Amino acid sequence: YRNWEDGDETMDKLDWIVEFKFIPWRGAYAIGLPHLMGDLAAALTGALRALLDSAHINNAATLLKLKGGKISGQSDQVDVTQVVEIEGAPGIDDIRKIAMPMPFNPPSQVLFNLMGFLQDAAKGVITTSEEKIADITSQAPVGTTQALIEQGAAVFSAIHARLHGSQRKLLQVLGRINRWYLDEQRKGDVVADLPITKEDFEKNSDVIPVSDPHIFSETQRMAQTQAVMAYMDKYPALFDPRAVVSRALKQMKIPNVNELMPNAIKPIEMNAADENASMALGKPAFAYPNQDHLAHIQSHLNFALDPVFGSNPMIAQKCLPMEMEHIKQHMILWYQAQMMQYAGGGIDINLQKYAELKMTKQIDQTIAAASEHVKEDSQQVFQGVMQALQQLGQTMSQMAQQQAKSQQAMVQDPEAQAVLQASMAETQRRQQRDEADIQMEGQRLQADIAMNAENNLTKERLKVADLTNDQIKLQKEQQETALSLQEAAQRNLRG
Repeated sequence: YRNWEDGDETMDKLDWIVEFKFIPWRGAYAIGLPHLMGDLAAALTGALRALLDSAHINNAATLLKLKGGKISGQSDQVDVTQVVEIEGAPGIDDIRKIAMPMPFNPPSQVLFNLMGFLQDAAKGVITTSEEKIADITSQAPVGTTQALIEQGAAVFSAIHARLHGSQRKLLQVLGRINRWYLDEQRKGDVVADLPITKEDFEKNSDVIPVSDPHIFSETQRMAQTQAVMAYMDKYPALFDPRAVVSRALKQMKIPNVNELMPNAIKPIEMNAADENASMALGKPAFAYPNQDHLAHIQSHLNFALDPVFGSNPMIAQKCLPMEMEHIKQHMILWYQAQMMQYAGGGIDINLQKYAELKMTKQIDQTIAAASEHVKEDSQQVFQGVMQALQQLGQTMSQMAQQQAKSQQAMVQDPEAQAVLQASMAETQRRQQRDEADIQMEGQRLQADIAMNAENNLTKERLKVADLTNDQIKLQKEQQETALSLQEAAQRNLRG
């Protein structure tokens, strides 16, 4: 049977069964995660059960009895966790001589080590990059984070790429079926109003998944976003901050990103009056090539120099800088239009083909000649405009000086100075009070130390005085005793 499409000269094989392979293997079929983890999981379960059974049996109170001992009852069977009474034989004075625990082996340390080995082997098969990234800090370099992701996700990245290829093949099969049998199918409510025909699937080589086969987790996408933001901080001139932040917010699944970051105002072509009103309200205006630039410049200058509108202090602060920028745009566009008019008039030279090497010198010579005419025209046309622009520049300078003076006046305001001086005086008073408190505390501590020293010295002096009084009393008693003895001796001699 033919297994290629009718009319296909290349006779490419048609796929009818699409297999989503986990890992290719020898033979007709691939293997999945149960094939990789099945034996390791069974071995881990068996080792754990053996350890639990050994621990349970080893802790059971099962006994062995001596043959001479008598057990009451009709049964000699001793069940697990059962203890029965035993009658000792004559001369038995220790129950351990009659019964002893069953000598079961404890849980094996070798089996425990084997279970740890199997666990590490299983972890090596199913480990992911997220487990490694969780161990690093936020200060780690971007390259280190990216390397850890690639190293830890090597296996799963290949698996995701194979699934991506299978999804592409499946979409191609569906496109071929639609190309063959679409008109014969009955349209439902979903596709009833969609203009879909067989011809839409005639050339469907671009029907591929929109996902990236190298990115399979949100962690990788977040790492990429963080890397882009790090490079944006390092090279700010090379990136669009709005686009980078918007992509980061969308990657974090933040809802209503456009509400948080509204789009910039799109330029709209308006007449000169609407542009003046827009700039007076603080919104920018844009010049366009097909406008009458001199008429626009005259309208903007009249509005900007009017003391009621553009030069009004309420409006000028925001309006005048925008007016100056907008007038600059009109002047540049007028210059380009004049250059194109002089350079392209009557000469068969396409100025847009400047990149072609054969026309470069001719275009340069033509533009150099046209610039002389534009220079003369600009001096005549913009003579009054330059005076008005200088006046606007002086007005803006005066406004800036007045603003600076007002700020300085606010600083030199007596009330503000009084408040400032009062606050500074209060600060100094608190600082002096704190210093006085610290000084008083130090003096109190020194006084306490001195008082304690004086008290100790006084106690010592009192002790010395007490000892001295005792010595005086003892000497006095000894003298009185000696006098009494002398008087007694004299009386004896007289007698």
